[in-house]
Amino acid sequence: MTLASALKDAIRRASARETQKTMRRLRRLQRQVKALRQEARAQRRIVAGVERRFSRLKARVLRTGVSAGPGRPLTPQSIRSLRERLGMPRIEFAKLLDVSPGSIFGWETGRTLPRGRSVARLREVRKMGLRAARGESGRTRRRARRRRPGRKPKRR
Repeated sequence: MTLASALKDAIRRASARETQKTMRRLRRLQRQVKALRQEARAQRRIVAGVERRFSRLKARVLRTGVSAGPGRPLTPQSIRSLRERLGMPRIEFAKLLDVSPGSIFGWETGRTLPRGRSVARLREVRKMGLRAARGESGRTRRRARRRRPGRKPKRR
């Protein structure tokens, strides 16, 4: 055996060992990538399922409205009809419910939904009826117009 052939043989063995080590690392990385891809697919399926359930729930809420407890649900049309039955503009209805007029607009157009205390207050107003709601807002207006004793009324 010559020196050149011995060197060739040693280089071949060393390169084979290094190639095997590298291939083991490569296979391990390939397995990890495969596992990560499977996990990502599973996560995408889960997200798609959640999105489907959310869209069904959103469609149901928009179709039926927010549940105001027992009785009819609060739909955009029912909120608008309640306000119109009371004969109130949005600003006055908003003051009655202690919310902004923008909230009333959002509820009536279906862009937003009343939550928490607003739903409870809407339920109260619906139960109160027309006279009580009008009387409540009417009393506050009459009080503001009363003149104080001992003062002369202003001339207009």
